[in-house]
This record gives sequence, structure tokens and C-alpha cells, in this order.
Amino acid sequence: MKEDKLIKKVNLDEDWENFVQEEGLLDYNKIPLERAQIKGWIKWAFWFLRIYIVVMIIMVIIGFSRI
Repeated sequence: MKEDKLIKKVNLDEDWENFVQEEGLLDYNKIPLERAQIKGWIKWAFWFLRIYIVVMIIMVIIGFSRI
């Protein structure tokens, strides 16, 4: 039974390599990724979130200092 699983795994690897070669796919690990540009309301939402986090941290510090 273990041999069947091993044979299937080897066949899957070979099948994947054959598929990549037949389709002419690129090796995506070698292509550097670029960061997406954040635009519009999402940019404002991220800034609001940063400000909110800073305000919450300040409030926690004030709260612990009064103990």
C-alpha cells in the first residue's frame, strides 16, 4: 500500500513537470514580485488605522500609569 502512494507521488511530480513544459509556463519563483500600489480610500483607511492604533496605545499607557 505504501508503494502505491509513493508511485502516485512520483507520478504526480512527473506529471506536473510535463504539464509545465507542455504549457510553456514560467518558473514563478524566479520572477521578482512588485508591491501593489495602494490607492484611493484604502490608503486613507490604512492611515486611519495607524492613527487609531497609536491613540489606543497612548490610552493604554495612560491607563496603566494611573494604577
